[in-house]
Amino acid sequence: MPIANVIRIMRKILPSHAKMSENAKETIQECVSEYISFITGEANERCQREQRKTITAEDVLWAMSKLGFDNYIEPLTVYLRRYRELDSGDRGGSIKGEPPLVKQVVDGGAGSVSIKSVNAEDL
Repeated sequence: MPIANVIRIMRKILPSHAKMSENAKETIQECVSEYISFITGEANERCQREQRKTITAEDVLWAMSKLGFDNYIEPLTVYLRRYRELDSGDRGGSIKGEPPLVKQVVDGGAGSVSIKSVNAEDL
């Protein structure tokens, strides 16, 4: 994962006055990259056993469960369901000239996340 993405996520979580050393940023980047590789590798092995070429979200959830990350399954399943509900809905304005709808992830605090559709102009 690019270091800029890692820093952006860290800044959202940390208080505004907090400072991060370069070593801390690089260490988190390495951990995140290793975590992604770990989960993806397990999901890929499942796909190969089933002779499939595409890893799906369900494969990733299965891999996370198999590897002991059970606490993430329920919130990610809820997020995925909500995302798919929005994705299957209206993606653009129904009236000519109306701005398209886009998905926005909203941090509800205490680890909760929701997705809502908003007009692109409102962002």
